[in-house]
Amino acid sequence: MTRRIVLISLSSAALLTFTGCTSIAEIPGTGDPTGDGVVSDVAAKATNVAAEIGGATGFGGTLMDGYLDHMPPHMGFSSPGDLARADGSLTIRLYNDSKEHCEFHLAYFASHLGLEDQMLDVPVAAGENVAVNIPCSEIVGVGSVGTPGEIGCHLVGGEAVLNTMAVPGFFGQDYACAGTYEISLTPDVDDLDGDGDTEELIIVSDGMRFHLMDGEPHGHMHGHGPGAMGPHMGWTSRSNSDNRRQDPGQET
Repeated sequence: MTRRIVLISLSSAALLTFTGCTSIAEIPGTGDPTGDGVVSDVAAKATNVAAEIGGATGFGGTLMDGYLDHMPPHMGFSSPGDLARADGSLTIRLYNDSKEHCEFHLAYFASHLGLEDQMLDVPVAAGENVAVNIPCSEIVGVGSVGTPGEIGCHLVGGEAVLNTMAVPGFFGQDYACAGTYEISLTPDVDDLDGDGDTEELIIVSDGMRFHLMDGEPHGHMHGHGPGAMGPHMGWTSRSNSDNRRQDPGQET
C-alpha cells in the first residue's frame, strides 16, 4: 500500500515559501519511533530495493552493476539506531532543467510512519527547483521506492519521464537526517541509459552520482568524464557530500 500526498500548486502560500527561484514545502511526520521488531523488515526492504539497482532493466542500468556488492550487510540497517529518526527531517531538492513545467512523483519509505511507501507529488516550474522537507526516511526515490521503470515525473505537455536512472537513495549511505538529497530532471547529454538519444530527458539522483564518483563511499569511476555527472549539469555546485554523514544526534 502507498500513501500519497499532493502539493497542488506552486503558488499556494499555505504550502510553499519562495526565495528567488527556490521554494520549500514542509511535510510533517506523524509516526512513532520504531524498535527492534521493525529492523528486520527495513533491512529486507532495503536489500530488495538495492537488488533492483544495476542490470539492463534496473535502476541506473549497467552503469550501476555491482551496486549491492559494495553495500554493507542489510544495507546498514542492523539495529534500531540505524533507522531514520521519527523526529528527524530530510530535505529533497528537485531540479527541473527542462523547458516545461513538471510534476515529480517523489517516493519515500520511513519506517516510523509505517511499512507502506509514501508518495508526494511536487510541481516544479521550468528551470527552477523546489526543496521539500519530508520526515527522515530510510529510502528515497521517484515514481516508486523500489520498482524501476515507473513514471518519475510528468511534464505539463503530457510527456512521462521514467525513474530508471533515478537510483534510490539510502539513509546512512547517501544522506543523513537534517541532510539534503537531490534529484534532477535533465537532458541525457552523456547517454547514460545507452539508447543513443542525447536529447531525451531523464531523471538522475544523488544515489547515482555518489556511486559514479571515484572515492565516494562504495563508489567507483566508470570513465564518462565531464558530462551529466560534471559541472555543466550543476552537480558540483549543488551537492554537499557531508549530507551523507551521520547526523550527530543519530543513535549509534
